[in-house]
Amino acid sequence: MFQKLTLCFGLLFSSLTMVNCSTVPETKADREALAASATAAIAKSKAKDPSLDKFFKDSYGYAIFPEVGNGGAGLAFSYGRGQVFQGGKATGYCDLSKGTIGATLGGQTFSELIFFKDKERYENFINGKFVFAANASAVAVAAGSASSASYKEGVAVFITNSSGLMFDASIGGQQFNYRPMNMD
Repeated sequence: MFQKLTLCFGLLFSSLTMVNCSTVPETKADREALAASATAAIAKSKAKDPSLDKFFKDSYGYAIFPEVGNGGAGLAFSYGRGQVFQGGKATGYCDLSKGTIGATLGGQTFSELIFFKDKERYENFINGKFVFAANASAVAVAAGSASSASYKEGVAVFITNSSGLMFDASIGGQQFNYRPMNMD
């Protein structure tokens, strides 16, 4: 019974995210707005915790989701769109989605930064082979939090809470899509 429920929920969640959301912003103005949001989210995270700078300098690449919306009542859904960087340059667009069943009530928005320690982890992400374990969690950005953080299995994740009443740093079960940038 649980497997059938999980399968049905997974199909429902997948169909909702595919119908309503696209990895790449549709217009040039939307792409520019996403780039500006990504830059602002990075600046905000660095201002909250300057020790994050070591991850920007030392990582092979990273993904930034400037605004992830999360909310629900019983069933919770998360979705966010972002950009992927390698060597300090944007290489593509990405999105994340997550659905959960359980005692959930409320909503929130947050920014999420995923750092890839090496080329293998980065390529796993852009090739669709990147999955967080069910019990994965992130470090909430606060002054000095990155100074004691480290990579786990070649990945480090940081979350900055923007608003809401449901803050939770669990990231297990997130699904990602990546599309390379097209030259305009």
